[in-house]
Amino acid sequence: MKKKPLRPFSYAFQRLFQILLLVAAICWLRVIPAYTDSGDAGIMEEESKKNLLVIPFPIYTPETRAAMTLTGMYHFRNGNADRPAVFMMFMAYSQQNQFRLAASGRSWLAGERLHASGGFGFSDWPDRFYGIGVDNTEDDEEKYTLRDFSIRFALQHRITQHWKAGGGLQFRRWDIADTLGGGLLETGDITGAESGHVFGIGPVATYDSRDDAFYPRNGRYMRLSAAFFPNVLSDYRFRRFRADCRQYMPMGDHGVVALRQYASLVRGDTPFMYLSKVGDMGESSLGRGYYSGLFRERDLGALQAEYRTRIWGRLGGALFAGAAVIGHDLFRGDDLSVKPSGGAGLRYRIGDGETINLRLDFAVGKDSTGVYFNILESF
Repeated sequence: MKKKPLRPFSYAFQRLFQILLLVAAICWLRVIPAYTDSGDAGIMEEESKKNLLVIPFPIYTPETRAAMTLTGMYHFRNGNADRPAVFMMFMAYSQQNQFRLAASGRSWLAGERLHASGGFGFSDWPDRFYGIGVDNTEDDEEKYTLRDFSIRFALQHRITQHWKAGGGLQFRRWDIADTLGGGLLETGDITGAESGHVFGIGPVATYDSRDDAFYPRNGRYMRLSAAFFPNVLSDYRFRRFRADCRQYMPMGDHGVVALRQYASLVRGDTPFMYLSKVGDMGESSLGRGYYSGLFRERDLGALQAEYRTRIWGRLGGALFAGAAVIGHDLFRGDDLSVKPSGGAGLRYRIGDGETINLRLDFAVGKDSTGVYFNILESF
């Protein structure tokens, strides 16, 4: 079994997380008032443009089990901007001894002609690997630890009211440790099982006509991106293409139907953590009800539908269903498998200026289930 000592700065980050969690809990009542009701309508209107939310709260997913997180969110609107600028910090420590520190942000610049977005992340993440394919089972489990650092940045120029386009770059460095002796990751048969780094660059285009960034009830969103990882700058040479299309339609006074179509294609010498996968963990958030990474392959196409509505006061509910098609080649139909899922959930609004929800979802997949408690909508 391959063993690597936990890096000293990982311990430092974990201790910092515990200290900040305690400070946030003590200061809870001092921080939250930016979201509480005010008798002065003029003051409330001004405060709604700039809001700070610092909230320690537990989450639960099949991948982390119980976890405690500290989330900081600061959002504001520049003048009459149709989209708020958002900056987020996130720290988490889970029952599985998983630790993650991440930050992200997005904002309009240069008189709303340029849109910048990006972030960084560090994680020390014990996880499970089941192999590459569409027929894996929980009996194929191999435990391992992924330690990585990543940076991403994108800059887009406004073309029309709803379209913007530009380019993005990303860097990631990782180590694989604590692998199972004699397992797939230990023997090196899996691409990316050794320590490595990649640097990618490529175009990105976005269409956004949603009426709200956090809880849209009308409009469309589409993001098309490609990333090329040349071997002159990376340990692996591969390409990744993604399309994310969403539509929101109001139903009655408080309801909304949300639809999402998603596709992910990779080609080349692709590290296993960059393969397409089913599961509600990470940037794809596809297939609630499946352990993220149980099914990994080159290509993925998915469709999701969700009905959201307000039940009473700040309490809301959701019903959702979807299916993902995953396999070696979507276009040729090689080794494809359909993974259906569905479920129901509750929502609780914690924001006044913006509709920011906590969500509790119970999902059922094919021969699997999952419970999720998190912040913000799945899509």
